[in-house]
Amino acid sequence: MKKFSKKFAQLLDFVKFTEEFREVVRYEGSKLGKKVETSNEHSYQVAMVAWFLIEQDNLKLNKELCLMYALAHDLVEIYAEDTFIFDKKKKVSKHQREKEALVKIKKRFSKFKNLIKIIQNYEKREDEESKFIYILDKLLPPIQIYLEDGKMWHKKKVSLLKQLNYKNKILSSSSYFDEYWQELKKELIKNKKKLFPK
Repeated sequence: MKKFSKKFAQLLDFVKFTEEFREVVRYEGSKLGKKVETSNEHSYQVAMVAWFLIEQDNLKLNKELCLMYALAHDLVEIYAEDTFIFDKKKKVSKHQREKEALVKIKKRFSKFKNLIKIIQNYEKREDEESKFIYILDKLLPPIQIYLEDGKMWHKKKVSLLKQLNYKNKILSSSSYFDEYWQELKKELIKNKKKLFPK
């Protein structure tokens, strides 16, 4: 096998890393079309929707930082896997698995210090940009599932009450996102019979 320079070998490994991200299946993913959404596709969607909202609503946010957070926020799932929010057993180990995953990413890409910093800062949520991406990340799944007539809620047996209890606190913590959430919530309640299992 050909011996590559260290720089090119690192590039190959990072491209491979992004390929690995395409294999992480999301438990709450979109099912528009024939396949289940991956974490890679989800992160791309978060980035695109963030960009759209920042420009549409003239938000005073650092767009580049928001896009970096959006693209990197779930990278730990390459090693830690996605955790379905209502899987109590897996939820217990989520933080530890993601912590260990970050150590692996840090070791694998020790020279890509900004990536590590972005992942760590996203987890801390100390700036407006990381908070914005975190809450957007929580708003997108119910929008997707609503657009798909509640297929995932039916499949996973998630009740309207369960969904509202989980999302209310997070989405209402931001006056900006709460406006969108209240509108979506009205639709969920109005279409409860179609969207949620009995």
